[in-house]
Amino acid sequence: MVDPAQHLDAQADLLVEGARVARIEARIADAPPETEVIEAAGLVVAPGLVDLHVHFRQPGQEWKETVATGSRAAAAGGFTTVVCEPNTTPPVDTPEMLEGLIRLAARDGLVRVLFKACITERQRGERVVKMDGLKLAGAAAFSDDGEPVLDAAVMARALDEARQQGMALTPHCEESPASRAAAPWPQPYAREPEFVSRDVALVARHGGRIHFSHLSMADSTHFIAEAKRNGHAVTAEATPHHLALSAEDVTPGDTNAKVNPPLRSPADVEALRRALAQGRIDAIATDHAPHAPEEKAVPYDQAPFGAVGLETALGVVITELVDKGVISLAQAIERMSTGPARILGLEGGTLAPGSRADIVIFDPAHAWTVDPRQFLSKGRNSPFAGRTLRGRAVFTIVGGSVVMREGKVEG
Repeated sequence: MVDPAQHLDAQADLLVEGARVARIEARIADAPPETEVIEAAGLVVAPGLVDLHVHFRQPGQEWKETVATGSRAAAAGGFTTVVCEPNTTPPVDTPEMLEGLIRLAARDGLVRVLFKACITERQRGERVVKMDGLKLAGAAAFSDDGEPVLDAAVMARALDEARQQGMALTPHCEESPASRAAAPWPQPYAREPEFVSRDVALVARHGGRIHFSHLSMADSTHFIAEAKRNGHAVTAEATPHHLALSAEDVTPGDTNAKVNPPLRSPADVEALRRALAQGRIDAIATDHAPHAPEEKAVPYDQAPFGAVGLETALGVVITELVDKGVISLAQAIERMSTGPARILGLEGGTLAPGSRADIVIFDPAHAWTVDPRQFLSKGRNSPFAGRTLRGRAVFTIVGGSVVMREGKVEG
């Protein structure tokens, strides 16, 4: 059992009753006779993984992914809770639309599927959404996803409104084609530290909470460290691909490795790893961004940004970070479960008795080769295709129900 929330790292038995964890003891011999027994000797039992950053593409882009297919991919990867970005078609900026998605997730989601709402109407960076109504409708946080809020005054108003609602902003400090056209930057797709610095300053001035999505550059981690030293409510995440791969590690022109923010230099990768180990980066999030195979099978400059990650994340983290001594296994679980749940105040991230029985059981030694043709996601766009990884989920349990058993997704 590995549960950072309880400082637990020991051999033990765990009993689930209904949807909750009932007990954890060295040995449980008095479970009711009808209790299903999962023999997990040699495996790791941990809180279900929590991903704060996925794209399930529904509504409007269902040929790329749906809540049903995306949640199956999540279950296969050991994730019990995922949070979807709002850059759908149309974007999620009204309570009515959000409520419809929540109903859809209740019907089609195999794991817990939550949703962010936009920061500004239609992600245009002009007028802040009505956050009170969206909070009541069930928004997990607010983000304009890949469209940065260029106007600092608009971002300040959004931060004030989110603070009043007790909610977090989760900006993507990246450039987009639209933002580059509106406000060109000398070096393409390198503006991340400037946005991070600006938003940290806004938090210092206005209060409120910001969780920075998919950091990729060394300079960004320095601004996060300074904000934390000054006691500001700032957290950050990085993706498995930015933590494992530099631009030098992939074949030039490989559209499956075309992501935004782009893969950076080896020095940036090393800086991200240090920040993750030291707690300046609080979470690992996949930025699972599926595209139809034919959309990636084009010249590099025409291909869309994005890579899938739900089914490879655990293996990448164990192989590239745990096995190489960057972080411990307990730190990996903290950054992939306990920490993400804490950042957005979600239920989950612990095996404590009384907590919801969202559990992953995985084999940290299992070696396997990434074959995108076997993915449950509709996306095949993985920069790890053909690589051998160690570590794979064996069981995924959501609210006491097994949704993935020995690699087979149920339901």
